[in-house]
Amino acid sequence: MKQRLNRRENGQSVVELALTLPLLILLICGMIEMGWLTSTRLVMDNITREGVRAGIIATSATDNTADVVARITEMKPDYMTEALSITVTYSNPSNFRDGDITVVTTYNLPTLTPFTSFLTEDGTFHLRSECTMKMS
Repeated sequence: MKQRLNRRENGQSVVELALTLPLLILLICGMIEMGWLTSTRLVMDNITREGVRAGIIATSATDNTADVVARITEMKPDYMTEALSITVTYSNPSNFRDGDITVVTTYNLPTLTPFTSFLTEDGTFHLRSECTMKMS
């Protein structure tokens, strides 16, 4: 009788594994993806802030915009293979030294794991970072 009962429970652990493994994999991939997303967001905030810092010491508006873009591009990490969209605006365009400079960077970060692509509409996270400082 005991042997017959043991034979009936042989597949129980396989069934439990089959039911819980997809959820466990999804949870682990989600944690990895959110860490990747948060890390990239922090990098974008830092390079945007550094771009603004390079822009507040400029002498002409055209050179200033080029300096901001160059600084951001220089600091962009190698894993960001897609192009960054960089927008530089001045609160007082007629005299750019009187006012604020605002830099907005956007980046389309592809998902790291294929299991979390359902979290986005098109398989990429659309990140945006903005920083404003007074011109000095």
